[in-house]
Amino acid sequence: MLKKTLGLLASAAMVLGVSQVASAADMAVKALPPPAPIWTWTGFYIGAHVGAGWGTTESTLTGIVVPGLGAAAFSFPFSQNSRSGFLGGGQVGYNWQSGWAVFGVQADIAGTDIKGTTPCVVVLSCTTKTDWLATVSGRLGAVVADRGLIYVKGGAAWMNNKHTVNLPFVTGTPILGQEVTSKESTAWGWLLGFGTEWMITPNWTAFIEYNYIEFDKKNEAFAINPLLVGPGVFVNADLKNKLSIAKVGVNYKFDWGTPVVARY
Repeated sequence: MLKKTLGLLASAAMVLGVSQVASAADMAVKALPPPAPIWTWTGFYIGAHVGAGWGTTESTLTGIVVPGLGAAAFSFPFSQNSRSGFLGGGQVGYNWQSGWAVFGVQADIAGTDIKGTTPCVVVLSCTTKTDWLATVSGRLGAVVADRGLIYVKGGAAWMNNKHTVNLPFVTGTPILGQEVTSKESTAWGWLLGFGTEWMITPNWTAFIEYNYIEFDKKNEAFAINPLLVGPGVFVNADLKNKLSIAKVGVNYKFDWGTPVVARY
């Protein structure tokens, strides 16, 4: 009888021990912390930005064509127009991180309202307005504080402008107030910039950036309003544009190309 009782007690102890071990193992599994987020800049991204731009447009007359008289070449500084305004657009790009270094390429486009008007040749009014700006650039950055990035960039830029020359308006004088000439022109040039970006989450980032852009000199032919000088008169002018851009924005980084870490 005693042996039987001892056997029952031993069996009960074994069952209780196994149950406690299983319970402890189950608690240990449940207590595992969640996997740490993957802070990497590698991957494709798309985003949006807003900002402001300011710069100058220098115009130099280089010649005139008059029907029946032929063409004449000369050089005459016409105007220097300072302009400023706002912009907004989007960007797409790809980053690749190796240790602390981040290499990337980015393309962006923005609609703009960067414009300015200045007196030119005493009696005229010259206006330049930028309608859109596009850039393609390479980026080189360094990771700081795990989630931060400082970078420099350089590349090419394209800008679309409309140049307008007007006579001042005088009430009761039909010839004054007329548009003398206008021309839409697209110029290309180079850009240099720098910025900083912060990883808010593994997928969302925010940035602030400055770009300086200088466009190549471009010669354009402006048709003069025939109501003022008769048909067929053209004036040639060299146009030189410089632009500074400051902008802030956000990016969403896709997980394509991000290393996969096992989750438990």
